[in-house]
Amino acid sequence: MNIESIYFKGHSCFKKEWAGFDTIKPVNVIIGRNNSGKSHLLDLVESLCGGEPFDREWQYQCSSVFDEESLKKIFSEEVSSEGYSNDWRNHGQYFVGKEVTWEFTTEGKPGGERLTGGSQPPRMNISNVKYPDDFDITYGLTDNYSPQERSVRMRHSGVHRVLSDAMHQLNGTSFSRLFADRDIKIEPKDIKIELGRDGQGATNIICRFITFNKLPREVIEKDLLDKLKLIFDSDSQFLDIGVQELDDRTDETDDRADETGSYWEVYLYEEKKGWIPLSRSGSGLKTVILVLLNLLVVPKIPDERYSQYKYKSPFTFAFEELENNLHPALLRRLFQYLEEYAVSEKATIFLTTHSSIALDFFGTSDHAQIIHVSHDGESARTTTIPTHSGYLKIISELGVQPSDLLQVNGLIWVEGPSDRIYLNRWIELYTDGRLREGRDYQCVFYGGSILSQVQFKPPEDEATKLANLFQINHNFIVVCDGDRTAGDSGLKSNVERIRAEVEKIDGAHIWITEAKEIENYLLGSVLEKVTGLSCLPDPGKYESWSSYTKKHMQRKGTEKVGLAISSTQYMTSEVREVMEKRFDWKEQMEEIVKRIDSWNENSPSEEP
Repeated sequence: MNIESIYFKGHSCFKKEWAGFDTIKPVNVIIGRNNSGKSHLLDLVESLCGGEPFDREWQYQCSSVFDEESLKKIFSEEVSSEGYSNDWRNHGQYFVGKEVTWEFTTEGKPGGERLTGGSQPPRMNISNVKYPDDFDITYGLTDNYSPQERSVRMRHSGVHRVLSDAMHQLNGTSFSRLFADRDIKIEPKDIKIELGRDGQGATNIICRFITFNKLPREVIEKDLLDKLKLIFDSDSQFLDIGVQELDDRTDETDDRADETGSYWEVYLYEEKKGWIPLSRSGSGLKTVILVLLNLLVVPKIPDERYSQYKYKSPFTFAFEELENNLHPALLRRLFQYLEEYAVSEKATIFLTTHSSIALDFFGTSDHAQIIHVSHDGESARTTTIPTHSGYLKIISELGVQPSDLLQVNGLIWVEGPSDRIYLNRWIELYTDGRLREGRDYQCVFYGGSILSQVQFKPPEDEATKLANLFQINHNFIVVCDGDRTAGDSGLKSNVERIRAEVEKIDGAHIWITEAKEIENYLLGSVLEKVTGLSCLPDPGKYESWSSYTKKHMQRKGTEKVGLAISSTQYMTSEVREVMEKRFDWKEQMEEIVKRIDSWNENSPSEEP
């Protein structure tokens, strides 16, 4: 049985909260602030790829669906005489197709001796096994046992053995990782062919593949060079790649050098520049070469004992912060190549990143997913952003990039651009400029009509047909026009639904304007300065904006965005004192600022 979702805790910063993956895509983008735990999440990936994936002293939580093949390996097709707890016909067959969630920890490390000899695998302690509410797990067991005895027999039945044998899809794949701190350096000649996670060994690998006749040199001179040209496009045209021995560089203290103390350097040939040593090239070029070495060359490293490739299984690659020192256009071409490689080679790629380009490129891809790692100061957790289902595509239609949503501490969902302009200025006024959009929060438009297509619910409660904006960022505020009229306290049905959803979420907030809409909070004195008119009254609490402009400003309508931009320059500290008496403005500003401050207080510190 294949494990579909895998979560863990008890490792490094993942202390209290479950963190992991609902599923695995060809490309898995892990985002989060510095020190939030992105790299530690890759430790789970590496563990899953191993031969004994659950040999760590962590807690695990898994979910899957029982399949007939796995069940039949455990349940006997012969009738049992001991309560049918291990009988296929009367008990085991009823588990086929049923969803199951379970937790487990492991005891013991691989390497212990069995009584009969051989290696003893870790023992799994399975707990909190959950099935669908309408499924009777004791179906088929005889009635000769008390409920307590039946429960004990269930725990020792074949079901737990099936769960113990379940494996993740990454299990058995070859794992290769590239750190954010990486380089390609001049290296001593070495008989070993091994690529380090920091790039060590890259020069020696290129040298060995080019100069040793038993290795396929075309992997370097053709395959790697062709992809290098593809990714760099017109930025640089590399016509050849080679190595040169440096006789004058010796280091007697380096025990990796050969008897002569010779070193090797990689060179690239460009038509106008000639042969350029890689040591004098930028770190961006070295990053691309290291990625290509992982993808194209490492799988071709031979096992010299058997005259065949050392790595015969599919690959799982983990690349950290590839955006470092790469031009945006070059980075997009690299991402495009990575996606095409993952799909065509049936490989799995994990990327940790801070790059807005990565989020925007993969944010709406059917072959990718985004996992957001956050830290509340005590423990890290993960949230999977469902890209392929169209959640991000819906908001992308409003001109919002995925990076705007996923790289900030919290979101304020507003109806349109004029609301954003007013709200930003009011927050600035209320905090004396301390809080700023883009640094402390981000405003995002949901649009009036699109409100009927979205929801704000925890994943376990969500409606499948609505885009769940809660999953994009758990820190959020929603601002809605009340659209009430005098004597009418009712709200539109979609606004009522959203309010009920938001009020159930800890830390979230919704402002449904006490006045009819945002413009009703404007002051007549501000509007006078914008329009050049005199004696303009403050808009009434339930007065429609179209009626106000027609009656007092002698115009049928006003372009709202232009009015908002013009109005904000006249909103001063003196205006704030008057605004605080307008309807619920002061109460809402106080609550919104408190929420934004809490988002920033819970964010981990940035690295220097």
